[in-house]
Amino acid sequence: MPADSQPLWIDSHAHLTMFEDRELAAALDRAAELRVGGVLVPATGPADLKRTIELAAAWPGRVVAAVGVHPHDASSLDSTVKERVERALGEGGVVAVGEIGLDYHYLQSPREDQLRALDWQLDLARGAGLPVVLHNRESWPDLESRLARHRGVLRGVCHSFTEGPAEAVRVVDHGLLVGVSGMVTFKGAHNIREMVGALSPSQVLVETDSPYLAPVPHRGRRNEPSYVVHVGEALSEIWAVTSAEVAMASTRSFRELFALPREWPGNLA
Repeated sequence: MPADSQPLWIDSHAHLTMFEDRELAAALDRAAELRVGGVLVPATGPADLKRTIELAAAWPGRVVAAVGVHPHDASSLDSTVKERVERALGEGGVVAVGEIGLDYHYLQSPREDQLRALDWQLDLARGAGLPVVLHNRESWPDLESRLARHRGVLRGVCHSFTEGPAEAVRVVDHGLLVGVSGMVTFKGAHNIREMVGALSPSQVLVETDSPYLAPVPHRGRRNEPSYVVHVGEALSEIWAVTSAEVAMASTRSFRELFALPREWPGNLA
């Protein structure tokens, strides 16, 4: 098919706040060359909240933002930070609450602080009518118990999900999508490929989690949005469909989840 009619990819999770301005422009240009037209940039907490909003404002046809406090920074969620997050929801280009969730691997914030922060931000998202971008590491039972409380009224994505097939199906049952990162290409990631096999293209968003988790053949380098194409190609092999079908399904699901028009992302020229 002609280049201008090829399906667009959207990187549903990339920490572009960790790129310098000059690096960011070049990375987005490389992404555009591979038909990666849009990127969602999640905030992680007070340190990058302002920058996340600025990126969405600077690249309105290419970048949208999620604002929230990552579980690593959950202990920072005092009244001042809550007010900042609430105000940020009204900024242009902000389409979700995130990156929020639980992380019991590093425990940079105590579990009780993580749970309080997650509960407040889930309630915030429901009140604002926005989807959530969720982080989970070694915390699935507690995260699922929270999802169950909001079953049927909460939309969102469990990003870079690494649990098994049964857990992924539970995510979908709770009304959320499953985010798949470059880990699906890792040699030893049989569990993620098995998980993907239990899902359909319409239930998955592709992502890079840049600058982390660069997929094969770029493993060991800094990740960037253009590499999301490799994630999509890996999924196409697992599902025995074309990469174009993966791109169309993921992009359609992304637009629907974050209430974006068919015209988004904008012209890549």
